[in-house]
Amino acid sequence: MDNSTFEPLNVTDAAVIGETVVYRSWYQGVLACDLVILAAGIPGNLLTILAYFKYKQLQSPTNLLICSQSIGDLFTCLTGPIFAVLNYTEVGQALASSNKYLCLVSLGMVLAALQSSIINILALGTERFIAVYFSLNYYNWVTDRNVQVAVVTIWTMVISINCLPVFGWNEWKPGVPCMSVNVYPQIFFQVLFIIPCMGCLLVCALENFAIAFTAVKKQRSIAAAVVVPNADQQTEEAKIKSGNQFKITKMLLLVVGCFYASWLPWIIFNCIFFSLPPPWKESGIPKWVLVANEYSKAVLVANTLVNPFIYGWKNKPFRDAYNKLLGIRKTSNGA
Repeated sequence: MDNSTFEPLNVTDAAVIGETVVYRSWYQGVLACDLVILAAGIPGNLLTILAYFKYKQLQSPTNLLICSQSIGDLFTCLTGPIFAVLNYTEVGQALASSNKYLCLVSLGMVLAALQSSIINILALGTERFIAVYFSLNYYNWVTDRNVQVAVVTIWTMVISINCLPVFGWNEWKPGVPCMSVNVYPQIFFQVLFIIPCMGCLLVCALENFAIAFTAVKKQRSIAAAVVVPNADQQTEEAKIKSGNQFKITKMLLLVVGCFYASWLPWIIFNCIFFSLPPPWKESGIPKWVLVANEYSKAVLVANTLVNPFIYGWKNKPFRDAYNKLLGIRKTSNGA
């Protein structure tokens, strides 16, 4: 069999558990791509976090969820290079395959960052779902305290789950690649990571399809649904509030859409690897599939680059905060 076309099953982290570390020449391209994307994602997410904490006008429940998402993205950008070096360089592979806790800690940090991003996206989707479908109760339910509790719960759960392998629940062995399928028990990876993440993505998708379908109609009907003594004044205020909520909804729909676009290739490849065609089980996975799978991870982390641009483009308060932090002054025409 031509090795340029097919590779053994044990070189991929998403197929069958590998037995030995194998370095491929094309890993250099994956490494370079990952490092460039992750480095480029740091400034934007750091800017978003600083803007939230520095400017009081940004400190709303919705923006707290955006800040939490940016912290997850920044965490990915900071931990991703460690994982990439340990898996896509010969020196890194040697270190990770011989140092148990270096492997477990680096892998745990990356998976915690990715899992936090998924759950934070679900939290943002749920917040928008409440704003669209339960608008009259929105300000009672989505309070500073409730969102703070939700954010603390998300991070406590994510960190606790991904610390379990470090404290003993692992199958690490010397000489194997430092990939989740090689060092994590199958029940842990599937039950505590894959299934919850896929469930979050599915629920978030359903929520956002519903939001996209009804947002315009709901935005027009919110003002009419508000019954108050001072009708003219209060109705005008309701229109302003509903218009602002509609703008936020459109912005977060775009954020979620970009999130799914970046995650979709990796999800597709994982679905393929979990149900390999019989010829691939016998002869090996085609090289192009392995290469595409590794580059799909670069597409996945590219999502960390996108969100700050969306906030700056679609959200005037964030755009103004970015300009202040960067020392950019508006021109006389407001541009």
